[in-house]
Formats: sequence, C-alpha cells, structure tokens
Amino acid sequence: MAFKTFTASIKLLIDQERNKVLLAEAGNDFIDILRILLKLPLGNIGLLFRKNESLLTGCLDNLNNSVENLSLNSFRNHACKLMLLYPISTYKDKPVQYFTCKTMGCGLLSYCETSRCSCGKLMNSEIYLEEMERDGVKYENEGGFSKVESRFFITGDLRVMKGLPGDLIQFLNKLGIKDVNMNAVKELEIGPKEIVNLLSYSLISKTTLTDVFLRKQGTMSVERPLLIGPSTKETTTKDGKTRVKILKRKSDRKILYAEANEDFVDLLFSLLTIPLESVLQLVGDSYIIAGSIFNLFNDLNTIFSIAKPKTLQDYSWPERIFRFLTHPLGSVYEFVTKSKNSKKVVLPPFYSCPNEIPDICSQQPPAYCLVTNPFSINRRYYLESAINRRGMPLKLLDPKSSEPNTTNSSGYVKKNSLFVITDDLVVKPLSSVSSISLLNEIGVAVDDVEEQVISIGEIEAVSLLRACLCSSSALSDLMKVYV
Repeated sequence: MAFKTFTASIKLLIDQERNKVLLAEAGNDFIDILRILLKLPLGNIGLLFRKNESLLTGCLDNLNNSVENLSLNSFRNHACKLMLLYPISTYKDKPVQYFTCKTMGCGLLSYCETSRCSCGKLMNSEIYLEEMERDGVKYENEGGFSKVESRFFITGDLRVMKGLPGDLIQFLNKLGIKDVNMNAVKELEIGPKEIVNLLSYSLISKTTLTDVFLRKQGTMSVERPLLIGPSTKETTTKDGKTRVKILKRKSDRKILYAEANEDFVDLLFSLLTIPLESVLQLVGDSYIIAGSIFNLFNDLNTIFSIAKPKTLQDYSWPERIFRFLTHPLGSVYEFVTKSKNSKKVVLPPFYSCPNEIPDICSQQPPAYCLVTNPFSINRRYYLESAINRRGMPLKLLDPKSSEPNTTNSSGYVKKNSLFVITDDLVVKPLSSVSSISLLNEIGVAVDDVEEQVISIGEIEAVSLLRACLCSSSALSDLMKVYV
C-alpha cells in the first residue's frame, strides 16, 4: 500500500448540537493504513508529521533535526547518520535494498550504500533478491494486511469495532445514542494528510476524530499529558552506567539543559529507530499517555489477534526438531536467541546499540548467497536465500562498524564526544562557547546555575521515550521520575 497515494472513504456520524463526531464507519483500507503507521519507527513518524504539517507533539521533531544538523564528524560514519534519518522497519512494506562493492568477490553485503567494504571500496552497487522474501507479510505492491473486505466502526476516542453495515444500530445502542434526529452523516475522502493528523492528535486528545475532522486548528482543546510513573517504590536505577549532568537554575529549579557523552546521545537517537507500536508496548505497563492511541492499539491487536511471538518453550519437541530441520540456520539461531532473551522489541539487524532500553534487541542478519545469472545482461548477479546453497555465501555487514567481522553492534555516535541537550531534546556538540551561548540565550547568569549528576536506567529511558511523543520538556519530566 503506497502511503503517498493513499485515499480512503470514511463516513462520520456527527452530533450537530455539540459539534462532535460520535462514530465513524470505514473499510479495510483505512484500518490497514493505521496498522502500517503503527509499525513505522518513530523517526519516520516524526518525518511524516513534519511533511504533512501535522501537530508536532513531543520532541520527535527536535531529535530528527538534531541528527540532520549534526555534522558527520559527530557520527561513527555516514551510515550511522543515514540509519537514524531513515530507519527501516521489521515490517517489510517494500523489499530492503542491498549493496556490495563493485568487485562482488569480497563476501560482504550491506543495506547502506555508504558502507566501506574490507577491500576499501564503497559498497554502492545494488544487488537484487531473486524473489521478494515470502515471510507472511504483504509487500507494498501487494496491498495491505486484510484479505477479506470488512467494515469497522470507530468511536471518537478511537475505539475500534469490527462489524457489518447493518450493525450500526447495535453500536449506537452500546454508545448510549438513542435519538439520531439531531445527528448528521458526512462522507469524506481522506488522504495522507488527514491520516497523519489523526495519528498525531491520537497522542494527546481523547476526542481525536472531532479534533481532526470538525475543529479548526487553534480551537482544538487537547489534553497535554503529565508524566505518570510506575506504582513501584523504586522507580530508578541509581547504578545505571549512563551518567548525565543536569544544569538547573537555582532560583526556581528550572531545568536549563544537560551535558552528556556519546552514551546518553546514543540512547536518545536510538529512540528514533523503535516502531510506534513497540513504544506503546514498552510504556503501556508503567506510564500513561493521555490520548486515545492506546484504544486504537489495543483494539486492533484484539481484532486481528496479534499474538505474542512464540518462543522455544511454546513448541513440543517434535515441532522443535521439525523447525530446526526445515528453517535456515540464521532463523533457527534467531528463534533460539529470542526464546532466551524474550525481548519486547525486535529491531532490524544491527539497529540495536549498547546504550538502549534493555527490552530491545536486533534480529539476526539474514543469510544470502551471491548467484550468477547467465541469462540476464542487466542483472548478472542476484541474491538468493542461503538455504539453497547455490552460490558464494555473503555476510551482512554492520553499517555502524568499520570492522567487517564485528559481532557486537556498536553505537551511532563517535566515541569520546560531548554534547549539550536542551530540555526539549535539541542535541548539539558541547564546547565552552556553546554552554555560555546557551546561558546567554535563555538569560541566566552563571552564578544562578547549579549542577546535578544523575544515572540513566531503564525507567529513565522509558520516560524519555514517552516524552519524545507527548512532552516538550523531556528533561523536566525525566527529573520528576528521578526524584
């Protein structure tokens, strides 16, 4: 499903007296595009918000701009910056591009055309898979998720119910709507702009459909959420390895900015690579986002029975043996690794980094072989799954690393770097001049500044993740959790 050309028809049931959307009726295309958006990494979500001039909530835009504005000198290599600006998803809405060096004999493969091969040459020669990988997920040119045409009813706060057109009366009764004389039906054709607006307002509004389709910008009454931490007594990890220096104004305790090394900035930037639905999984148990997006997320999961991926222990011994014998070695290793780690979030290969939320890991890289095609002039070589063992094995290179044989995924930011981070997560290189300039910019005297060094553990990291979506003062929210 191509997002740029997406259109869908939606019917709104409107309470004219209160100027409020009571219910919407839509088909598969509308629901499918919402499911696709939930699977996009936060970095891509932020770019969509900006491109479609949607309401910019939280600090996503600042983080994206920071990556864009930082020079290449701040990153390990060019590929690190590209991976953050254009993160890929484990949901394959289109085939992943792969590249080799021009010699094609070094045995290395990359999905970043700025990577350097072991021979020293750029890996900028694209090489194609013989066929699209068939892994149970539809690709962009094959349509969406839903195979059978269905109708869906969506409430103003994004509760989703599956049904038939004749079920409307039943749903109205469930909502307590008895008098339909004052209600009007409005049919709309919506495109990318409207669907992105719906997503952005779902983060902060309990009346999302009304805000998007009836109210003009400036008259929308949205609820700016406050951070609500977990109900446990120990809400922080005091011995966390990542240290951050927080600078506050003495007079009113206002957070001014933070100073940190590459570990903390790696953590911040890695948030851009996490899919939105995974963010909701991570923050759902401990934090509350004051919007309607959890209604959407939970109901879609229920309707489409999105079950938790099975681990090794979920299979009988005959099933385990059959899986090992019929699957490529790489997928078997990934399956066993997932069973041991039981991570909530699985990113594409090499997207994890040492300083990230503990519940995150990367997929094992797929195994491919380089096969010669004697019948094609334009494509003399192509990739094929290594299970067929018909060509030269290729190893997928970690784009973030300069070492072809590395086994541990590295971070994005260059080592021994220092940065200044504002309350709304604008990241800049740290220097004595930049610190003084920032104090002058916000009008604070040097003798009115005090420092506090804090440790960043899992709870603090999840707080920052939530703030990326909903808060324009991420560091202040972080300190509320830390107290």
